[in-house]
Amino acid sequence: MLSRKTIESHYQIGVVPVTLRTTVRNIADMYDSLYGYACIDKRPNPTIEIEVKPKPFTLRHRPRYDVSVNGRLQFEPARKGELFPCVEWCVNWQLPRLIPNLLQLHAATMQMENQGVIFAAHSGSGKSTLSTALLSRGWKYLSDEFALIDIHSCVLHPYPRAICIKKPGYEVIESLGVPFHGRGHYLKGAKGYVRYVRPLDLRSDALGTTCPIRHVIFPRYIENAPPQLIPMHRAEAVFELHKVCFNLLGCASIPLDVLSGMIRDVTCHRLVTGDIHQSCDLIDDLVLRRQMRQAKSA
Repeated sequence: MLSRKTIESHYQIGVVPVTLRTTVRNIADMYDSLYGYACIDKRPNPTIEIEVKPKPFTLRHRPRYDVSVNGRLQFEPARKGELFPCVEWCVNWQLPRLIPNLLQLHAATMQMENQGVIFAAHSGSGKSTLSTALLSRGWKYLSDEFALIDIHSCVLHPYPRAICIKKPGYEVIESLGVPFHGRGHYLKGAKGYVRYVRPLDLRSDALGTTCPIRHVIFPRYIENAPPQLIPMHRAEAVFELHKVCFNLLGCASIPLDVLSGMIRDVTCHRLVTGDIHQSCDLIDDLVLRRQMRQAKSA
């Protein structure tokens, strides 16, 4: 349903400021239902400003939409089901420009106690499913898409966007007892149909805070494979992290220098993940062992 009234709302999602302007009521409602907890009164400066509006109707073409970010047209989807993923994409693409003081890696990030864990991998490796499973076990959520790392202190910053689950993962998420947010699913380009998980639907303390990095894990999903954690040398981990860096050119510092400094006090592993429960058991045990060592040395 379209509304002629322009709705403008402002959000501070972790370290990411967003302004959404739209005349499409259901987009405003969906965004607010996911991020209303982060709503703020005043427009941030700077901000990622996203505008969603319908194109003028013509008899020759079915309804289409314009999705712009900071005044530049980015998407022209033809279906409402494509709109919300476009809004999320717009935010992602603006991060290197907005926060060059943070190194940005393609990774999910989670927190247990005061230990930050980076799950670095390309799309299709199971990062979002793994994050949701750990969230259901009491972990705190930072992001399912970005590791945002301060170039000076090498700590992780939160960007708790909604967790995007592709259709093949629906069954696993449902088996965990985790609710999807809303009733419908959305079309996300070549990735196909997706649904979203709102971490705060699980519990009120689901969101993490700025924390030091203690583990870097490179997950790889192999169907029916026995899960295993394989130790990595730190130099190899730096090389692999460099491959998944979003802002190689836009970062205010040299990415290799930041990665080398970040990884001095972390454990590095590859993770073969098949069964989600066994995979989470391995990660829980890894983090618990470090906690016990720290407790003994304190």
